[in-house]
Amino acid sequence: MATQQQNKERVEFATRKEHFEEAFRLVYEEYLRKGYCSQITSGMRATIYNALPETVTFCLWREHTLIATASLVPDSSIGLPMEKVYPEEIQVFREKGRKLCEISLLALNSDVIAKGILPLYLAERLRCLYLLFKPILWYARKTAVCTDICIAVNPVHKPLYSSLYFQEFGGERVYESVMGNPSIAMKLDLTQLENGTEKKTPGLYKLFLRNSLELKKISEFFRWNEQDFNYFFAEKSDALNKAKPEQIECLTRYFPELPIKQMAQQANPAYSHERPATKKCA
Repeated sequence: MATQQQNKERVEFATRKEHFEEAFRLVYEEYLRKGYCSQITSGMRATIYNALPETVTFCLWREHTLIATASLVPDSSIGLPMEKVYPEEIQVFREKGRKLCEISLLALNSDVIAKGILPLYLAERLRCLYLLFKPILWYARKTAVCTDICIAVNPVHKPLYSSLYFQEFGGERVYESVMGNPSIAMKLDLTQLENGTEKKTPGLYKLFLRNSLELKKISEFFRWNEQDFNYFFAEKSDALNKAKPEQIECLTRYFPELPIKQMAQQANPAYSHERPATKKCA
C-alpha cells in the first residue's frame, strides 16, 4: 500500500524488517524525548500488540526518510493497549456490539519536521499527522470494518483530536506504560463520520472523506516469519518477556508455525534502563 503525496511523500505499510526497525526506533526516540519512556539499550519500542497478525504499522516517508509512524491495533482476544487503563469503558463498547481498533505508538520525527517560528512548526506537524491519518481512517473503516477508532492521548492534545471529531469517553488517568504521564481516552465513531462533516468543516471533509482509499488487508500479503518475530519481540523489546500466559497462548494460536512459547522462555528483556527520561508533557 502506498498513497502518494507532494514532495515525494507517501504512506506505506511496514512489511520489511528495516522499515519496522525505523518505525520502532522513531517511536522510542520520540517517546524518550517527551518523557514517555526510559532510556534502553535496544533503542526500539514495540509491544505485544505489534506481534498480532492484523496489526498494521503505517509509515509516512519523505523519499527515504521516515517522517511519522503509527500502529493500528484491531480488537482481539488479547484486547487493546489502552484497556490496561480503561477496561470498563472498552468493555461497555464491546457489549454494545461495537468493533473497535486503537491507534498506538504514534510518533512524528521532530528532527526532520520543519522547525522555526512556532506557528509554522505546529502547522507542519499537523499536516504530517493528517497525511498519516487518512489511510488509517480508511483502513479502519473500510478494510477492517471497524465502528470506532480509539486512542489514549495526553490531555494537552485533546483540542487537536476534538477537531478531528474524536470524543472523550474516559477521563484523565495515570498511564503507567508511558512513565505515569496523564492520559484521556478518545474515540472516533466511524459510522457517523459523514453526518454534517461536509457543512461543519468542508476542509476536513475534502481532505479525509471526499476521495476514499481502497486498501488491502495486511494479512493478505504480510505475516511475521520466525526470525523477525524473535528479533522484534524477544530480542529487541520486552514484549514476550512481559506477556501474560494467556497472551502467549493467543499468539501460539495465531502463529502455530512459530515456536512462540520457546521464544518467550528465552526472551531477552533488552530493556536495561540506563537512566530515566526527564518527564514532561508534550
